[in-house]
Amino acid sequence: MAKKTSPTALSPDEIELLFESIALDHLFIETLQTRHRDSLDFHDVSVWGVKSALQAAFDAGLRAAGGTPKQPVHRSRKANGTLPANGSAAALQA
Repeated sequence: MAKKTSPTALSPDEIELLFESIALDHLFIETLQTRHRDSLDFHDVSVWGVKSALQAAFDAGLRAAGGTPKQPVHRSRKANGTLPANGSAAALQA
């Protein structure tokens, strides 16, 4: 029996916005547009930032499929937009 697929609840523009939001919130990448300069198109990111971004994308997929994320992971920023200096795992908690 073929598996039923339901159309995504998000439009292509909304998906692009979600990708950019995850990139900004978890990896501190301001845009996903190619800018043809290495200093703008390549980024150093932490492994915990990558893990957090992957978790956010996974959770978004669960929500789109009608499921509920078990444990969403979000980076918390200080008021000035930076993370805690020690880069601790506490930065990953909501």
